[in-house]
Amino acid sequence: MTEVLSIQMRSVGHKTYAKLIRDNSGHETDLHVDSYWVDDERSALTKVVRKLAEFRIPRLNRRNLDFRRARAEWATGNMSYLLARKKTHAKNYDVLHFHTQTAAFGSVSLMKSIPTVITIDMTAFQLMREHNSGPEWTYRPNVLMERNVFEQAAHIIAFSQWARDSVIREFGVAPERLSVITPGVLKEAFHQPQFLPANKPKILFVGNEFYRKGGDDLIAVFAEHFAHKAELHLMTNDSSVPSGESVFVHRGVAAYTPEWHRLYQESEVFVMTSRAEALGLVFQEAAASGLALIGSQVGGIPEMIDHDVNGFLIAPGDRQALRQYLGALIDDPALRARMRIASYEKAMREFNARTNTSRVFDTFRAVGATHNDAQRVLVES
Repeated sequence: MTEVLSIQMRSVGHKTYAKLIRDNSGHETDLHVDSYWVDDERSALTKVVRKLAEFRIPRLNRRNLDFRRARAEWATGNMSYLLARKKTHAKNYDVLHFHTQTAAFGSVSLMKSIPTVITIDMTAFQLMREHNSGPEWTYRPNVLMERNVFEQAAHIIAFSQWARDSVIREFGVAPERLSVITPGVLKEAFHQPQFLPANKPKILFVGNEFYRKGGDDLIAVFAEHFAHKAELHLMTNDSSVPSGESVFVHRGVAAYTPEWHRLYQESEVFVMTSRAEALGLVFQEAAASGLALIGSQVGGIPEMIDHDVNGFLIAPGDRQALRQYLGALIDDPALRARMRIASYEKAMREFNARTNTSRVFDTFRAVGATHNDAQRVLVES
């Protein structure tokens, strides 16, 4: 039995991935995963330290000049280390797993004695380029912490080729120490497209950070050009997002709930033209639901949309291109149908969470086996 200690970030997108690992590990007969959130069992002192580390300094914070991101990530890594140290003292593990690399920032010493798998969606280099939220030198502490973790990791799993390339190119990690395994979606999210006559095709957007995910561009283009012949459904918890003519806002909808399934199943087109994005798991969910896709050429999104096959790719903020492609999908039912089928088929091939998490578990086994073989050699010698 391969024993794995997995410590995972709790924020929204990462929480979804952690749930996939937790739910699917129960199907494995020769591998056991103990899963914890980074903030499980934290002490009162740890809470205070983290709160102080996350403090924003007015005026400096907007450009990361207060080093808040580095301070917050250091505090998260330290909190995760205290938990990992406690658990590894109480039980022998063959493998450590941290999602993401931030959770491992304080645990390099543990990684030297227990082989470790790191899962990532993006690197610090990509973060500072994509978000453009401060001078490069303000991210140097984050890069240094990442470098230490990547150098010590037994294996790194990237969610996209985009992220893998950054680790190889910018951190000098050998390609054989990295693989690409995208999260995927649960089997119950898959729905073969149904082509029922619709007077007004439904367009779906999903995202809480409305501006970063291009929601303002979508509303502006839709309201000006398409409100009379389509419906726009916005699944978001952003309280500032307004409803309007043929625009419907759905708040508080949790993944895989009946309302969530209904919104995906009733829609035909999914649009999210993010200004910055690591992966965009919602594109995998939309593809699995058989929707034609429109996304932006950032992060790992181009790996989920084959341009002019299952959707269209545009530059972030390009409202003219958004109008062109959204109009084409609204006006041409045959084009929608072709792209919807292509999305569903791509999801079947590439976005099955059960298959993809099995590959993650195979990595755990391989890393654990290498460690156990090395231990046996030491004992025998």
